[in-house]
Amino acid sequence: DTGLAVIGSVLVGLGIILFFAANWDGIDRWPKLAIILAAILTAHGVGYYLRYHRNYARVGSAVILLACLIYGGGVHLVGQVYNVDVNDPRLMLFWFLGVFPMVYIVKSQPIQLLGLVLLLLAIGFRLPDWIDEVSSGEAIMGAALYLILGLLILSVGRIKEEIFALRPYSKVFQLVGLITALGAMFVLTFKDVFDAFEEGRYIEGESELAFRLLIATAGALILALVVATAWLHRRSEDEFTLSGVEGIAIVIALAAAYVVVGVNTGSDVFYSVVINALFAVALLGVLVSGYLRGRETWVNIGLVFVGIDIVARYFEYSWDLLDRSLIFVAAGVILLIGGYLVERTRQKMLELIRTADSPQSG
Repeated sequence: DTGLAVIGSVLVGLGIILFFAANWDGIDRWPKLAIILAAILTAHGVGYYLRYHRNYARVGSAVILLACLIYGGGVHLVGQVYNVDVNDPRLMLFWFLGVFPMVYIVKSQPIQLLGLVLLLLAIGFRLPDWIDEVSSGEAIMGAALYLILGLLILSVGRIKEEIFALRPYSKVFQLVGLITALGAMFVLTFKDVFDAFEEGRYIEGESELAFRLLIATAGALILALVVATAWLHRRSEDEFTLSGVEGIAIVIALAAAYVVVGVNTGSDVFYSVVINALFAVALLGVLVSGYLRGRETWVNIGLVFVGIDIVARYFEYSWDLLDRSLIFVAAGVILLIGGYLVERTRQKMLELIRTADSPQSG
């Protein structure tokens, strides 16, 4: 089973990394490097043998995942040998660069997930340096960046779905991109994120050129991918279908990210209202797209974010207005009723999806 194999590889990887970390100070420099290199090569070799020579694809992929985890632990342990700070953003970048080839060499969804998470973490570790000179508005810039990155990963996943050879890499990219984009947009729905408004300005200070280049380049790539995906999709279908609507939605969300970073209205209320409305429409779009495409995972993700958003809005606007005990009692009632309604809606949507996917009787 893939799940058991992945869990096993993660546990073994954690055990090996913890063993090395506990005994690290008692080992000389060169033996340290030799042990790490041997562990990485051994895990990759065993995984390759099991996957490609013994036809144990799932177990072999799990062992290669283990090799990727050992490599990441090795990068950080070697960094300690050379007195590199454990929070140095270069370490996460080196880990990502070491795992990235495996994303395309091994058609394993857990390795794809690891690679994308490492990419997002590598950028996240670098982000404080890029906005170090910004004294207010950091949350806006960080959330906007991850909204753009999420849309970029989602767009990459969408175009891979249109190319047969790349289709095995589509699902994980789309899911990670979708969750990242929705999570970033959810952060922007809070009114307090825009509380740095002072005399019409909410971002004070200059971000580094690398940050500006990243969001500009990512935005240009998203637009190019949306157009290319629409063209590839239209080649196989003569009419403008759901794919085109999804592309338009991505462009609108991308525009929203640039608006919150670059447009000054002097009103936090304006931003919070518009972003909340956009987030609600985005969640509705995810549910509709998931239903029409028969994607149960998208429906589940959309409903989870709907529930989280309802709870967040309740506490955000009631915390200073009601007695604390009443807040929690009411929240509990809302959660019970909301949980029932969400689960009922989810079951109905999934039942309709499964009915549509099942072969017609008779």
